[in-house]
Amino acid sequence: MRNRVFICFVLLAAAASVAFAADFAVVVNPANPVRELSLVELAKIFKAKTNTWSTGKGITIVLRDPGTPGAKFVIEKVLGGTLDEGKVVLNDPGRKATVPVVFAESDEEVVKIVEGNAGAIGVIDVYNITGGVKVVKIDDKQPFDPGYILKGR
Repeated sequence: MRNRVFICFVLLAAAASVAFAADFAVVVNPANPVRELSLVELAKIFKAKTNTWSTGKGITIVLRDPGTPGAKFVIEKVLGGTLDEGKVVLNDPGRKATVPVVFAESDEEVVKIVEGNAGAIGVIDVYNITGGVKVVKIDDKQPFDPGYILKGR
């Protein structure tokens, strides 16, 4: 009986760790010519230091609510600080005129917004990628490549 309880506990713990691990993809509207960005370039976009694409189209960031574990991971990885520091950067009222940030309730909503906005860039779980968005390489790596920066653990 004790072994069964232990095995159940181990399986439950393993399932929980898998449930909280996710791999993320940076996506843009298919009309956007960008194919890859460096992590530094992505951080500049998040910090509103880069506010237009090479086409001149304004950038809009679309993310999940910062309170979700996935968004926390992405914000900390891209901005290199704590979640609270990231929230300050992303919620700065002055950025509405430069690089606005839209917070979505789900990855599906992120995809829908990016699909409908040629200047949008979003971050979603890789398992929510659809044909309506284009995946952008980060530091020459795709989401499933070894060493990809937005592999969640």
